[in-house]
Amino acid sequence: MSDLISCNIIEKDKNGGDYLWSWTFPYILQEQKDFIEKKCILQEIKNYIYGRWKKKWFYINVIECDSEKMQENSLIGVVIWTKEFNPDKYRTLASLLCRTYHESGDPTKVLQLYLSVFTKEIDSNENGSLLFKEYCSYNAFNHSNVKEMINMFGLEIILIYNALLLKRKLVVYHHNLSTLLEWLKSFPYIMLHRKFDDVFFPWIELTDEEIQELTSCSNYIAGCCDNSVFSRPELYDVLVNLPAKEITVPQQSKDRLPMTKVHKEIALYMEQLGKSDSNEEKVVKAISEKTEEIILRLKSFARLEDGNLKLSLTTLKQNDISPAMENFLIQLASSESIQTIVI
Repeated sequence: MSDLISCNIIEKDKNGGDYLWSWTFPYILQEQKDFIEKKCILQEIKNYIYGRWKKKWFYINVIECDSEKMQENSLIGVVIWTKEFNPDKYRTLASLLCRTYHESGDPTKVLQLYLSVFTKEIDSNENGSLLFKEYCSYNAFNHSNVKEMINMFGLEIILIYNALLLKRKLVVYHHNLSTLLEWLKSFPYIMLHRKFDDVFFPWIELTDEEIQELTSCSNYIAGCCDNSVFSRPELYDVLVNLPAKEITVPQQSKDRLPMTKVHKEIALYMEQLGKSDSNEEKVVKAISEKTEEIILRLKSFARLEDGNLKLSLTTLKQNDISPAMENFLIQLASSESIQTIVI
């Protein structure tokens, strides 16, 4: 079954009038419209944004209208709603649908393309556009910036790695929304074996409603453009300030992010990957392999009981593990859903 839920066309006339939801397939709730109109100001969107509404993902592509093709509109936007978080894949699709409507002014042509993707009856040769061929041959690793992120933060990249590994609260700040979203999509690639869809909040505003939704999760990756988040340490264990290239760990979170000799080794390894000639896919997979080594080491201290792995504190102590490493393994066990037992 397709991950697509629905598609909408929004238009804004040249006289500065209200948004017109001119076409929808198959449906959209009024609550969704209200959310988009409140959170997303069409004329301030620089081409493309994505975000989350409850358990759904939305992707919006906006273009300025050519007066010769659309005389009454200044802007048109296509909104795609999906069950799947995949910003680059749906950027390509949203851009294609938006351009199709701009060129033709005919929503049935948009519907035809949308249905071909929805039913997965697609062939890159059916449509001559490069965008359609790009959508059909989508490769996630081509859109990751993990290597660049490593080079930006150097050895401190281990703070991000550790927060993701131990399922902590990670907040990423940038004053520019487009830049924030471009960077944020790469964070899940650092922990490739995890699925972050349920705890990924690309763009939060510090309203009571959004903070309540955020804090209902025990861990998350959240993006924010409001610098007042700096004075809200209760919202994060690690704060990544992209413009300043700084990573902050509040005092109250340091015990939740233990550092060991293993972390130093991983930090040096990641720094070497950043400086290497390896492409993005190789870098991401190399980090994933290193993570798998750590998890396998953890599991070597665990035993299987009633079909579940359980980590014995007694076993850890018998193996002469340092207190810092013991603390780290116990917290890692929790993040990997391995129960810790005293015996």
